[in-house]
Amino acid sequence: MAIEVGTAWAMAALLLSLRIGPVLVLAPPFTQVRVPMRVRVCLALALAACFAAHASQGMPRLGYDGGAALLACAASELFLGLAIAFAFQAAFASLSFAGRMLDVQAGFGLAMVIDPGSRSQAPLFGTVLTLVAGVIFFAAGGHHELLRLIAASIESMPVGQAQLVGNPQAFIAYFGVIMGLGLSAVAAVTIALFLIDLTIAFLSRTLPQMNALMLGLQVKAIAALVVTSLSAGLLAPVALRLMRMALEFVPALD
Repeated sequence: MAIEVGTAWAMAALLLSLRIGPVLVLAPPFTQVRVPMRVRVCLALALAACFAAHASQGMPRLGYDGGAALLACAASELFLGLAIAFAFQAAFASLSFAGRMLDVQAGFGLAMVIDPGSRSQAPLFGTVLTLVAGVIFFAAGGHHELLRLIAASIESMPVGQAQLVGNPQAFIAYFGVIMGLGLSAVAAVTIALFLIDLTIAFLSRTLPQMNALMLGLQVKAIAALVVTSLSAGLLAPVALRLMRMALEFVPALD
């Protein structure tokens, strides 16, 4: 028995919610906002219902006895949603890793703050970098680009027919590039702290009685704050580039 038009729309909405849901539930910057989980789920269902009117037209005609086919469609939609969420998770993780490296170098490795989104302990500079990147994402209209990406994915990969290449090299190459971009956001501070370490190392050899550890922590902490403030302009283009690469990652897998 063929599915009626109304049921086809409802099924398209539910399948699309598996494509949109992981992005709103798992991917930053949406996870940085303290929104209840039920609100995110309702928002995913509402967006899926908006796209379902057009998506149900190209949806394969399944019967009530096509349980295995429906399960395969749901799995493909969920995998596509997780791929989009992975793209944003990896992009923001690169900034968090760069901030954590900066914390260790500057002597803030023991200072942990509470991430307002996940409510867990996070590195100081890593939290600052990811929060600023989230603000840049929304300020630059990244959420609009994400909706356009979802609409374009419905055209290229209709509901129930999503087939990703799944090449591991694509994931590895993407992860390597964004990690390099994340480190470039703090490159100026990293170089400054490295030069300070070299200077203190030479001074400790010249003046053995000097407490190099205490002097280094104080100087590097002040230098990290000053150089970070002076090089803050590097974060915006890096964050925009990371968001652009995250948005272009999923179409590249088609």
